[in-house]
Formats: sequence, C-alpha cells, structure tokens
Amino acid sequence: MPDLSALLKPIQVGLENLLLDPNNPRFAALGQEFDAVPEPRFAEPKVQLQTYDRMKTPRFEVSELRDTIKNLGFLPMDRIVVRKWKGPDGAAEKYVVVEGNRRIAALKWLIELQESGRETFSAEQLENFTKLEVLLLDEQNAPPNSRLILPGLRHVSGIKEWGPYQKAKAVHALRESGMSPQEAAQSIGLSTRAANQLWRSYLALEQMGADEEFGEFAEPALYSYFEEVFKRGNVRDWLEWNDDQRKFVNQERIREFYGWMVGETNDAGEQSEPKLSEAKSVRDLGKIIDDIGAMTVFRSEGGSMIRALARFEAEHPQEWMPAVSSAENVLASLSPDILRQLSDAELATLGKLRSRVDQVLEDRKRLRVA
Repeated sequence: MPDLSALLKPIQVGLENLLLDPNNPRFAALGQEFDAVPEPRFAEPKVQLQTYDRMKTPRFEVSELRDTIKNLGFLPMDRIVVRKWKGPDGAAEKYVVVEGNRRIAALKWLIELQESGRETFSAEQLENFTKLEVLLLDEQNAPPNSRLILPGLRHVSGIKEWGPYQKAKAVHALRESGMSPQEAAQSIGLSTRAANQLWRSYLALEQMGADEEFGEFAEPALYSYFEEVFKRGNVRDWLEWNDDQRKFVNQERIREFYGWMVGETNDAGEQSEPKLSEAKSVRDLGKIIDDIGAMTVFRSEGGSMIRALARFEAEHPQEWMPAVSSAENVLASLSPDILRQLSDAELATLGKLRSRVDQVLEDRKRLRVA
C-alpha cells in the first residue's frame, strides 16, 4: 500500500464548496449501505440537507464539537481530508469530505446560527470558520479504498471511535474489495485477530438477515450479540461456525438462537419476550450451553436465563466459592475512610448480605440436624 501522506496536498477551500459525504461510513450504524447515494447527486440541496440533519443528531455528538469550535475557534492542527467531487459535466468544482465530516457539520451549524441571527460572530471568526486549509487526496494514485482507510485509521481506534458495527462493515468492505485479512486489518489500524472477529460477526448478522423467518429483525443493534458469540468458543462451536462457508452451518441451532434474541411468534401471531434480553446474556449462555439440565430449563416454556443459571449453580456448588472469596477480600480491604463514607444504599446492601449469610448458615445447621 502506498504512503498515504505523499498523496495529500494542502489547498485552501471555502466551506460552501465542501460537501458532506452522504455515504459516510458512520451511517452504517443506522443500517445504511455503503454507496447508497450516487456520486453525481451529492451536491443536491436535499441530499446535503438530509446528510447535515443526520450528522446533527445526538448520536454523532456534533453539538459538543460545535460549541468547542465556537469557544476556541477552528484549530487547523488536524486538517480535513477531501477529494474532488465527481459531479456531472459542467458542475462547479466542489470537494467531498473524506475525513472530518463531524467538523464540517459543526462549522456549517455555526454559519447557520450566524445567518439566522441566533449567534453573532466577528469577521475574523467567520473567516476562521469558512476559509479552510484542507488536504486534497490524490485519488488517481491512492488505493481504491482510501475513503475507508483514512477515516478508519483515526476512528476505529482513535478520535470519536466508530461503533463495532461500523468497524465490522469497513473490514468486510475492504476484504470484499480483494484485500487479505492482514491488509484489511492493517489498513484501519487493527490487529488481524480483532479484524477477523469483526468480519465474522458482520457475516453472522448478514446470515440472519437472509433468514426467511428472522431476517426482518436483523439490524445493526443486534450485531453485538454475534460479537459475544465469537468471544465464547463453546457458543460459537455449538452453533457450528464455518469460516470457509462464512456462516453458522447448524441451521436448527442458529434459528433457535435467533428466537432467543428476538422472541418467538406463537400460533396467534404474538411475540414472546426474548430469552436473551441483551447481548451480555450470551455470556451467561456460555456458562450453561454444555449443561443438559440447565439448557432444558432455559428452553422450556416460560424458562429464563435466571432459572437456568439457578439450576446450573445448584448442580455446580463449587462455582459460588470464588465469588464469595472475592467478596470477602473486598470487604477486608475497605479502609476506615471508606467505611466512614458508606452511603445508606451501600449499608443496606451490606445488611442484606449479612442476612443472607446468616440464613445460609442457619439452613445448613437445620439440614445437618435433620
């Protein structure tokens, strides 16, 4: 891969000539596909307005960035990266933001406030907001995936980090373009192992999306369930992941897993509550997945993870000792200063713990007499 820094040339551009990217990889978290908007339509007012409005939602925290720029000015230490817009013949020369869409949205927001009279900035401030030194990417000699690589290097593990699904979608796109697993990982600053896990989790969600019954429920919000699956080898193996086929091959079990994630539909068309209420529930599933008794409880009508774990722990009494020992060590380490500052809620919790220990010891005493 060529040295990207050699492909970036500093130029000055007016804010009005910078186009927010309607295919911003950040929008992957909202379920948008890459390249959803054709390039020639980028400059259309409605396309730019919709992109701007999406960037202003709380998810992207542009308002905080806007306020920082308002108070400190726009600092050019970390410059925006742009590329030439491939507009229709005869269109004005404009540039698409490759890296820095949040900052450009924040600047446009400040100008909007100025024009509406809600803010009043000096001529010097307005010049700072609108005449920008940016870096122009030489697309002719740059890798074809620069629009993913450049932001990825900063946001997969850097400033305003991308979410897991966004990272996974970028890794998948890079691999689909022909990059090796190692090249895709290195391109956006990840280890190969981490990138491979993202890739598998993305494919698993795509597999759910292709399912006839559960496909309508597949959305980026469920991505974290599959991340948890691949962190737990016994759950992954139970579902029988196959790297060559790029999917879980045990159809009966994976569809059962989908039902636990989103709930089952009964004959009356009613949707039951999910047995796995959140992605973290997969961690508990990993504890019971190889225990026939606990899994029978979990699968039963009205069965829940709480009941299954209770069954598991009843049959594996040694499992509680590490937790009790850990609690004892924590209590022994409390300093006098901490003890003096305990809140009412903390004292109540300690009281419950003491009552529970007393009850357990009393129960044991009665059982021994019996």
